Amino acid sequence: GFFQSYAVEVELKDASNATCLYGFWMMKFLITYESNSGDYKTTTLNLSSNVTHNGSVCGNDTEAALVALQFGEGHAWSITMKKLNETYGGGFITLTYNTNDTAVFPDAKRKGPVTVLVKDPLHPVQLNTVFVCHNSYFIEAENITQIFWNVTVEAFVQNGTVSKK
Repeated sequence: GFFQSYAVEVELKDASNATCLYGFWMMKFLITYESNSGDYKTTTLNLSSNVTHNGSVCGNDTEAALVALQFGEGHAWSITMKKLNETYGGGFITLTYNTNDTAVFPDAKRKGPVTVLVKDPLHPVQLNTVFVCHNSYFIEAENITQIFWNVTVEAFVQNGTVSKK
């Protein structure tokens, strides 16, 4: 079936206005929640057209990079990436979904924001190398399946230019 989804594109700049992190990807979330009648429903949370990335930071040798997205009616997603020796990668992914969003969570028993934290399962990527994955990959935690596809990411971009590797 067809579903509405939007791509995320994030280009973070450092103090000298050089690109320090670049990402472009698609994602959606399958979330199971309890309804007021006591049964469990599964809904799809897609990105909206108005994604912001307030609070995102470039990171450095000692501080993790952070991509923090806000979308829809009080939903948020973030990922941290650490620089270690000549690689970057795996930190934590946090999803906060808001069951007050009745368009996505009709008849939800629990009201308000719910946060789920999961360790990023990806292997470290060499610095000055873009991570690319066109296939779908799934991260499951608690009652959520996070689905990502068409992913292109480079953290800790060197000299302000996204790598060709």
